[in-house]
Amino acid sequence: MRFDNVTEGRLQLEQGKGGARLSLPLDLELAATGLQLRAVIDRCRLASTTDFMISAGIRKNSPDGSLHPDGLTKKFVTARRTAGIEFADSPPTFHEIRSLAGRLYEREKGKEFAQKLLGHKSEAMTGKYLDSRGKEYVML
Repeated sequence: MRFDNVTEGRLQLEQGKGGARLSLPLDLELAATGLQLRAVIDRCRLASTTDFMISAGIRKNSPDGSLHPDGLTKKFVTARRTAGIEFADSPPTFHEIRSLAGRLYEREKGKEFAQKLLGHKSEAMTGKYLDSRGKEYVML
């Protein structure tokens, strides 16, 4: 995502895989994190020296500062390992952030909102993302 995707108080984006086009208000908030989209973009502005919200900077193999999705995934693995957190099962992947966000938005704004945000056309695909994979507590 580029900073120029922000226009008229909204973040305009087109999702790569499914091609869904979304226009998100900058005041979109996820209460569970205490963050608004606007604040996250502002943090990116402070950290990035390029036109991209997430960037490793200008480099020989990336003259515009763009990141390849595989590179972002690999850097997430490095950061996760550097954090030194031990995982009993398989450690979370970068993609799991999307799934977690979907579940949190579903809880706060409903399933229909989460499906639109995830860019899924089918309810079945959204169901896979919103599945807690048996990790939820059983309430007694």
